[in-house]
Amino acid sequence: MALVTEKPVKSFDLTQIECGYLLWAKHSTWSEGKAGFVTAVTENQLIVQYHPRIGNVTNHFIIPINEVIEGQWEIRWSADMAQIQKYVVKEDNDQPESNEIEESGEMEGGEDNNDTGGIDS
Repeated sequence: MALVTEKPVKSFDLTQIECGYLLWAKHSTWSEGKAGFVTAVTENQLIVQYHPRIGNVTNHFIIPINEVIEGQWEIRWSADMAQIQKYVVKEDNDQPESNEIEESGEMEGGEDNNDTGGIDS
């Protein structure tokens, strides 16, 4: 019997996201997502600073790796808004749950309709 065992551990890929990246995330318990920028990145968690719409105040939320693996978070991030990456948890009956990063060159609603995302008056 071995005293020490080696186990694979899931972690954030530090080559994919860095401090200063823009990030939008929605936890499964939230009614809407929050946008901010990444202030800390480790293999076990991301810390995101966001503006909570209260005067001159900022706040943070933490994204733990174990909650991401369990599919509790929907996450999109970008270094420069030219490419937006999305974290997706795929479920397949024949295979165990797998994680995939999808790259998107366009933002949602990117149809060519000259819509700038503002509110129509």
